Amino acid sequence: MSSPRRASRNSCSWQRRCRSRAVWAARSTRWRSPEPGAAQQRGGSMLDDIYNLPLEERALGPILRARAESEGDRPYLTFADRTWSFREADAEARSIARGLAARGVGRGDSVALLMPNCAEFVFTWYGACLRGAAMVPINPQYRGFMLDAPLRETAARGIVVHHSLVESLHSLAPEVYAGLDWVAVVGGTSGVELPQGKAELISYEALRLTEGADPEIPCGYRDIHSVMYTSGTTGPSKGVMIPNGQFFASACVFLRAVALTREDVIFTPLPLFHGLASRLGVLPAMMVGAHVVVGERFSASRFWDQAAECGATVGHTIFTIPPILKAQPPGPQDRAHRIRCMYNAHHDPEFEERFGVRLVEAYGMTETGLIVYSDYPERREGAAGRLHDDWEARIVDENDFPLPPGEVGEIAVRPKLPFIMMQGYLDKPEDTLRACRNLWFHTGDMARLDEDGYFFFVDRKKDRIRRRGENISSWDVENFVGAHPDVAECVALPHPAEAGEDDVRVVVVFKAGAKTTPAKLAEWLEARMPAFMLPRYIEEMAELPRNPTSKVEKYKLVEQGLGTSTHDREARKTKRKTG
Repeated sequence: MSSPRRASRNSCSWQRRCRSRAVWAARSTRWRSPEPGAAQQRGGSMLDDIYNLPLEERALGPILRARAESEGDRPYLTFADRTWSFREADAEARSIARGLAARGVGRGDSVALLMPNCAEFVFTWYGACLRGAAMVPINPQYRGFMLDAPLRETAARGIVVHHSLVESLHSLAPEVYAGLDWVAVVGGTSGVELPQGKAELISYEALRLTEGADPEIPCGYRDIHSVMYTSGTTGPSKGVMIPNGQFFASACVFLRAVALTREDVIFTPLPLFHGLASRLGVLPAMMVGAHVVVGERFSASRFWDQAAECGATVGHTIFTIPPILKAQPPGPQDRAHRIRCMYNAHHDPEFEERFGVRLVEAYGMTETGLIVYSDYPERREGAAGRLHDDWEARIVDENDFPLPPGEVGEIAVRPKLPFIMMQGYLDKPEDTLRACRNLWFHTGDMARLDEDGYFFFVDRKKDRIRRRGENISSWDVENFVGAHPDVAECVALPHPAEAGEDDVRVVVVFKAGAKTTPAKLAEWLEARMPAFMLPRYIEEMAELPRNPTSKVEKYKLVEQGLGTSTHDREARKTKRKTG
């Protein structure tokens, strides 16, 4: 029998709340999710054409089970010095699902994951999905209000946290932490002290129940697979509600973009909380029976050695990594590997010649999944690819009128199939409607189309900051900086960096009589902000430029460039090393 609290949670769960708020709510009653196994009932197999997985077969449980049966003891997942076969991975995921079931986790609930790269991340993710619950991956660097948001908005029943990150829970608002029923710690509970509250402390091992009935709950393409948080431009990060239909759609496109087969080995040193390593790495490898090797983190000096050691044939990258690898001293390791292609990066003839690797480019977003690509090994130089058949797209001007080929405008898209796109921003109906105005989802990315339908990415909207593969919300940065007691007001904006990315720049106005300097403010922020968000440049001004309606004119600050008295945090670090 469900507890009163469970009943209350289900009655107001994020899944039900979102249905009344998402743009596509009116469509939700037009399609019913069939029972898993529909393909087998028709006389076929869901694995017959995994590149074009039918919408009605897009659910994790049946595919995971089928791969465990068809691939058995072949290697699937490697982390550090341990490899799990397909059969073992299926068993681990179901063990975690049993533990979640024992704690009342089921359809419509959510489970938060606060972990660095580790195998437990994958098994918790899969276990949650087997229970019909959404996995909520959280950036391990999040603290304070940034950690509050995903836990509060998703009403997470529990969190699986790595031992090294337990201290982050002490930064939560008391009312947010009070919403957790349990905390499972990867690495054991020895020495762990939780904040005061009712949450049960258990070890990850205690969450694993190896005996018992199959915990899988039948799910379909409409069910929410994950809530992933993506940075906004003028507001806080938003929870993107991703259904099974979309999660697997992205994986299918990735399979075609790199022509992945069961003989391939994927090497990904990128973070699992990010969609590239998870839904475009771990998941597609499982779908085709390939082997995926997950590194702890990216290392420029070790990348090719690691790839060679694991026998990788496909590598993960982001746009800033190829220039970093090219900057390494040439050596025999440049070609002592089996990688045939790396995804996702711009075409770079110099890189490809030196390392013997083809760079694959595509385009997508957390909200849409992967939608623009080329079937491997096809490509057009400079282009991200062409639109997938399941989508419509146009390049529009500032008034949403379509532009002809060759003209630059914003990419606007919409799906032809149901539930292959986000079902809205969680608890942010206004943002959902704003993004989907005039029945088109507006990506905020600028591009042009050629006569053959190839997309050429041009730029991003100005308020979005892109640093080391992460989208950074200027609102989040300003919230951190504005919390300093001597700051009267501030703005965050991008400053051009190497490889087409941004550094974070902050312009601040201190309160009258304040003795804080930009350098002291930088030190104060280092103890409070996630490292990837820390501003490189902090500049003090007497006042910010404003228009007649008092709105800050960021474009003027961009045009002015850095002031002569701007504090450069990187220059200070370099001086420390050489001093």
